[in-house]
Amino acid sequence: MADIDMIPREYRDGVRVRRVMRLTGIALALVVAAGVLAGAGLRWRSAVLARSAATLQAVAAQAQADSARDARQQAERARREQDAATLRALRRQGEFAALAHGLDAAMSDAVWLTELRIERDIQALSGNADAAGAADATAEEFSAPAVAPGTAARTWRLRSGIELSGQAASYDAAAAFLSALGRQSGIAGLRLVGSSTAADGQAIDFRASGALVRPGKEQGKAE
Repeated sequence: MADIDMIPREYRDGVRVRRVMRLTGIALALVVAAGVLAGAGLRWRSAVLARSAATLQAVAAQAQADSARDARQQAERARREQDAATLRALRRQGEFAALAHGLDAAMSDAVWLTELRIERDIQALSGNADAAGAADATAEEFSAPAVAPGTAARTWRLRSGIELSGQAASYDAAAAFLSALGRQSGIAGLRLVGSSTAADGQAIDFRASGALVRPGKEQGKAE
């Protein structure tokens, strides 16, 4: 006996169409869900990269600030070293001690000092020192360290002049004192500037000048 299909064809087609549409809707929903998830993942990844970039920028800015601070500190340290070198040169350690020793060795009962003056002159030199200054044998040149990398060290010329006035029992006593003082270490170029009989007629007034130098650098000693 033959089977008779009593379900209309239109119904079957409708069922088939609805099934296809349902599957298509599910597929579209999955695609949309995947897109949403991908977008969320992309936004999360972008946020992570943005935070990483901000962190790197902060680190770079801090490193740049640290580098600038280090450069300033190095420049300040170099400047202080230069100032210290200049100060040491100006102090000329032992200079006054050598002068005191020289005076003590040269003095006698026939000579007494009435005035002693010391003057220091320091000049910053350029590349071409003037001939007059270069010819001064009692002036000493020294260099201070560079202030910062890439800059040249500064050169200075220092001269310590002395002027002394006193009285002596005679011209011979004054001459002997100046000769002995001029031979002392640390004293150079000592010379008699002038002499005369004192107002009371009992002594000789005299004036002399010279320079203080580092021991071993003496030139032009008084005879």
